[in-house]
Amino acid sequence: MNKHQITLSNGWIAEFENQGEFRMSAEGWNLVLQGPHQKSIQYFKDKIVVVNDDDGTQARSCIRLSSDGVYGYLSTGLDYGWVIDFARGMIAPHRVSIFHRHDGYDESISMYEQPAFKRTREYISVTGKHIYLTFPFTKDEDFPKVWEEYLLIRRRQLDELYFRN
Repeated sequence: MNKHQITLSNGWIAEFENQGEFRMSAEGWNLVLQGPHQKSIQYFKDKIVVVNDDDGTQARSCIRLSSDGVYGYLSTGLDYGWVIDFARGMIAPHRVSIFHRHDGYDESISMYEQPAFKRTREYISVTGKHIYLTFPFTKDEDFPKVWEEYLLIRRRQLDELYFRN
């Protein structure tokens, strides 16, 4: 099966599509969220969200909703965590892996962390999870620019911490 379509209890539809093998024996699945009134979240369309999910088990369980359906928590197959504001069509990273390579030293570093940006501090509650969010909710279409701004700052910090003589 190349697609999984899951209807969430808040009326949104999560569409997962097989993107093929991205490394040996690992097939990646992306995600597009379609909401009422032509709302959508497309950021995950070219991202791997679940891995080797032919039967749809991960697709059915990777999004947890708040009791009112306004917020969701997306756990990906690559250990990323995202908070989704369905009411406003916004996303924020909660747990991510950041990879940084310094060509001058021919070394690299990878960090798994909770990104903190623009003094954001917010508590979100979804089924079975209380989340301390430290990255601002950003509209789907604006998120790549904001995320790149954060990564530029973070990589500069990593240069200072790990690659400075």
